[in-house]
Amino acid sequence: MIKDKELAKKFCENKFYFAGISLGSNSANETGVAIIDKDMKIITLDKLFSMEDVKFFLKNFVGKKNAIINIALPENPLMLNAKWKLISREYQLVQSNKLINHDSDWIQRYSHRGCDFFLELKSQGIDIFRYDVHELKSSLGLSGVFKDRSPVDCKSLQSALKHRFGFKELPSNMIPVSQLEAILGAYLGVLIAEKNTEYNCKIKAKYKDIEVIGLDL
Repeated sequence: MIKDKELAKKFCENKFYFAGISLGSNSANETGVAIIDKDMKIITLDKLFSMEDVKFFLKNFVGKKNAIINIALPENPLMLNAKWKLISREYQLVQSNKLINHDSDWIQRYSHRGCDFFLELKSQGIDIFRYDVHELKSSLGLSGVFKDRSPVDCKSLQSALKHRFGFKELPSNMIPVSQLEAILGAYLGVLIAEKNTEYNCKIKAKYKDIEVIGLDL
């Protein structure tokens, strides 16, 4: 349900489709795509790789004028490794040091991949938002004790989507994690449009002039 007044002003009625795109950080990492309708039925479930594939998909998405499209924020592949993050947690110290080059992306958490194209679609009146997969999983109570994106974590997520959130069409065999995360993004679109729900959607931030939507707990 929309509680955020700014989000309510931007949101239009007559939304029949909800798309989630779990964008990979680069072409080597697959991008999951999911489209569902108002009845929580899965219309499309696919995976893409190149940014050209993502552009082709969105340009040929017939119902995008009557859809909410949520695109995940991909992690920046150029960011320093986890060992460095454990040793030096205070990013502000790095960012405030004038002797360190801040023009590169090595201290940025998220990738800029596709941002210009998404902003172009937004300027055409398409309802496009961004979301953080990890934050959304935590808000929905899906962050378990398992290692992120491990087989057992993926199985747990798929089981929760099928039995707890009503995606009965999901198969019993495991599907790619990118598609599961895309379904989460599509489900977030349903929560934005749904009036009778316990979850409250809120603009958490802006990334490259596109609102990042999360759940207000």
